[in-house]
Amino acid sequence: MTANYELQSPGQKLHLLRLSIGWSEQECAYRLTLEANELITTDTWLNWEQSGLRDPQSQEIRRLAGPICKLFTADENWLLSNTSQVSQSATILPMKR
Repeated sequence: MTANYELQSPGQKLHLLRLSIGWSEQECAYRLTLEANELITTDTWLNWEQSGLRDPQSQEIRRLAGPICKLFTADENWLLSNTSQVSQSATILPMKR
């Protein structure tokens, strides 16, 4: 059986991480503000989650990848890569802007 891969932006991965942990957007913004020692608003967090691969918000995610990955105990290479292995049971729904 071959692995199934799908393109995912770092923002989509942030969204999935947040959902898997069960934190609100506000909690993620607050915790990252503390971790990165930089003000991250809830609106900023939501913009990141809704960003695509070529959106300017992806650059902000890349810049703060270290603190983000520390917060979620995630691998930085996974967060910044454009592909993710998708299990057969996974369904990723498109987010509305």
